[in-house]
Amino acid sequence: MTVVALPARLRARKTLLLAAASLVLVAWTALVVLPASAATTLLSQGRPATASSSENAAFPATAAVDGNAGTRWSSAFSDPQWIQVDLGAPATISQVVLQWETAAGKAFQIQTSNDAASWTSIYSTTTGAGGTQTLNVSGTGRYVRMYGTARTTAYGYSLWEFQVYGSGGTTPTSAPPTTPNTSPGSCGTTNAALYGTATASSAENDGSSAAAAIDDNTGSRWSSLFSDPQWIQVDLGASLPVCQVKLQWEAAYATAFQIQLSANASAWTTVYSTTTGTGGTQTIPVSGSARYVRMYGTARATGYGYSLWEFGVYTVGGVVATPTPTPTQPAPGNCPWVNSSASTASKVSQLLGQMSLTQKTMILHGTNPTKTYIGEVVGIPSLCIPTINFQDGPSGVGDGLGGVTQMPDGVTTAATFDSAYAKLYGQTIGAEFAAKGVNVALGPTINMIRDPRWGRSFETYGEDPYLAGQMAAGDVQGIQSQGVMAQVKHAAAYNIEQPAGTIIVDRRTLQEIYLPAFQTAITQGNAASVMCGYSNVNNVPACQNPQLLNIPLYQQAGFTGFVGSDWGGAHSTVESANAGMTMEMPGGYFYADFLAQAVQNGQVSQATLDTMVTRVLTKMFDFGMFNKAPSGSSTATVTSYAHQQVAVQGATEGTVLLKNNGVLPLSTASGSSIAVIGVDAGAGTQTIGGGSGTVTSSGTTWPITGIQNRVAGTGVTVTYNEGTDQNAAATLARNSTVAVVFASDNYGHEEGDNTSLNLPNNQDALIAAVAAANPRTVVVLNNNAAILMPWLNQVAGVFEGFYDGQGWGKAIAALLFGDANPSGHLPISFPTALSNMPTSTAAQWPGVNGQVQYSEGMQIGYRWYDAHNVAPLFPFGFGLSYTTFGFSNLHVNAISGNQATVTATVTNTGSRAGTEVAQLYVGHPAANGEPPHQLQGFQRITLNPGASGTVTFTLPMRAFAHWDDASQTWIASAGSYQILVGDSSRNLPLTGTETVATTVTVPLH
Repeated sequence: MTVVALPARLRARKTLLLAAASLVLVAWTALVVLPASAATTLLSQGRPATASSSENAAFPATAAVDGNAGTRWSSAFSDPQWIQVDLGAPATISQVVLQWETAAGKAFQIQTSNDAASWTSIYSTTTGAGGTQTLNVSGTGRYVRMYGTARTTAYGYSLWEFQVYGSGGTTPTSAPPTTPNTSPGSCGTTNAALYGTATASSAENDGSSAAAAIDDNTGSRWSSLFSDPQWIQVDLGASLPVCQVKLQWEAAYATAFQIQLSANASAWTTVYSTTTGTGGTQTIPVSGSARYVRMYGTARATGYGYSLWEFGVYTVGGVVATPTPTPTQPAPGNCPWVNSSASTASKVSQLLGQMSLTQKTMILHGTNPTKTYIGEVVGIPSLCIPTINFQDGPSGVGDGLGGVTQMPDGVTTAATFDSAYAKLYGQTIGAEFAAKGVNVALGPTINMIRDPRWGRSFETYGEDPYLAGQMAAGDVQGIQSQGVMAQVKHAAAYNIEQPAGTIIVDRRTLQEIYLPAFQTAITQGNAASVMCGYSNVNNVPACQNPQLLNIPLYQQAGFTGFVGSDWGGAHSTVESANAGMTMEMPGGYFYADFLAQAVQNGQVSQATLDTMVTRVLTKMFDFGMFNKAPSGSSTATVTSYAHQQVAVQGATEGTVLLKNNGVLPLSTASGSSIAVIGVDAGAGTQTIGGGSGTVTSSGTTWPITGIQNRVAGTGVTVTYNEGTDQNAAATLARNSTVAVVFASDNYGHEEGDNTSLNLPNNQDALIAAVAAANPRTVVVLNNNAAILMPWLNQVAGVFEGFYDGQGWGKAIAALLFGDANPSGHLPISFPTALSNMPTSTAAQWPGVNGQVQYSEGMQIGYRWYDAHNVAPLFPFGFGLSYTTFGFSNLHVNAISGNQATVTATVTNTGSRAGTEVAQLYVGHPAANGEPPHQLQGFQRITLNPGASGTVTFTLPMRAFAHWDDASQTWIASAGSYQILVGDSSRNLPLTGTETVATTVTVPLH
């Protein structure tokens, strides 16, 4: 264990369900980088690191010394800022390596110190250029820091890795470092128990386990059996200097109990004892160093057991423990391609040469039924080929496995317009897939939302192919950084669950709307795998359609991975193999004996078969499956507090403020009252959709809990009403200062589409009644996609959260009260009526006479609204803030080196710090036949009141290209292109022109 200091704040078609594991929190393990040679030993890795600030809990200082270039420290957006590492003892420093993220230091110093108080500068620059900087230095000291005084961007300072080389120092121990903003001897404010694991003498039932007391959720609790004595203990992961214990009792509290410390969970020392416990929240100062801390109860205040909402443990300096990464073990077997350092191509060739025809087909199909996972390709021990395990889904580890983090859905994630967050999201779920023993994660879902009535809209990244591609690439990169293959789905034109028949769509629309996100996931995300879907496109099933597989993926995008069928999505042998489908799932009907026969009779060539096998083996080698033993377990608890914080971050950044007449943010003035209304605010809160996109929550924070926690101690009264009695709800609203109505659609589900976009269960009428009783009514929505709002003009405020994952209650509380400034923007257009949508005719949705006509062509979403001059209820890209922003100073630079650079200034013109999403759209010359304008760039920028910052967009030639049916290629035609910048598809105040001098062909890779 390493002790680190943290900042003070930190398919229905697939029916396999597995028993949920007990909820024991574990921390996210990091990758290990071996030390350099003795002369230049890497001294900093795993050492305690602190910083002047962290942007949020997802970017602590420790992430810069964890040996994982997929995690980073990011500071607040101001100067100066610093990050320092404690080497444990004085050392001779010879080299410092700074691996900057985009937000780098322009002016900074490298400093050393023996006491973290008096500093000596050993390097200084005012012309830092970012990237990876290797600095040869000379100095001595126990502490080494980067002290930044000027930044290259409007963001903070951000380092993937801060590496210090030299000689001396010490091996990391559990000695506590100094916490930023906390003096070494003071008690910190970070709850170390959140990073540990909990056990207890008993639990009243499965819903009241010990883990519920260390989940940072006062809506869940540990409750014991109804007897004495009982105890609950926390394993902090390492010996830490404990200075305070905080007990948040439910009504069943202890009158007599002790707080005890132990180094081994066997011999205990009592550091606090009482026989007059009063319940409520007890904050108990203690003193001692221990790995284990327990509450040992001997007398109860009630006839029930002991019951704690939360059991908090605080340490001197705010230190917590993180686990040492478990070393990987070599792969079993003595085959020459196992644990080999030869090139992947040579190992694949060597192995392929030893495989029989039967063995080749064996790794091209799944086994049904499976033993553990939703999909399994069984290995071949005689050839040392391991089993490949597959598991859903896009929002975390799915198919009923427990002990995981339920993340926000795809639409919420897309609403962040933050590809860096998408990567962090991928890293988080990738780590959980890996720890569950999964090799292939079935996701992300990157199909277009053509019509918001589609049942699986919630899984996707919205209606725009550029946005979907950028978010997918980040997600894929994150997942695969954890050693897990991502399988992006479902290629392609899969946008309806219950079509009347085949999809009729022209090739240009396929190329420009329904295929680009898959190609971006390949060219930018390096996706290992793609799933072909259930759709039948132009009378050809997707999994045997070369227009969806071979041509766009392998030929155009240079794909080197494998294509797997959706479960039961294969319909042929010869056609599928020759069109590019590599693997049949979940069983082997078409790709077992039938495939072998097709090869033997020449219908599928030997070369095609070998290519299919090569694609699978290549990715198995690339992901180390022949170099490390299988690890992880489907029954492991893999969620952690850090992972749950990533879920909260996504819910916070991805929730969109649609209306605010000044009632928001809510006041916490003493004496005010809040009516919280709706089933969706309590136990019925909808945080995820149904089908294969479902993820089992390890502990959902309800909105009512989040709100109650936020106002505790302020004198604000919060009263909850489920809203099942409309009159009672209205009466409560009338008698309250403000009313907040939570409503959800329950429309998001695989295999089913929706006939309506109105809220079900009379929720529209409930909202109208509440708003009539109190005009200070705020509506908070959880929806599959867009929804109609017949009550919009009656209410004071509206939030759209989509399906926000298990941290929803914390996120919405922060947003309602202004602790977080809303920054989400819509990734889909909201219609005013079903008749005012691109797919309003029956022929278009759900289709007639065996066909679904995609007759709107490229005009889906905002493209249609703009082309037809139809005002949506809310446009694509729209989102409000508690501050305001202005745009100015557009500069469009001439194309150079096959790309153009565009810059603009964004200014915070309001009174609060906030984040804006600057969006760039390109309008083509009329002769190109394109929609009026299309998204080709976006950037989040955070600014203090009155501050300005520059956003920069780099436009490759693909941004000016369109599909040409005649030449069957992408071309950028000569002409003038409009450049538009603003904050939604309907608010683009900055306009300029870019000139393409000559017509050019634009390759995808």
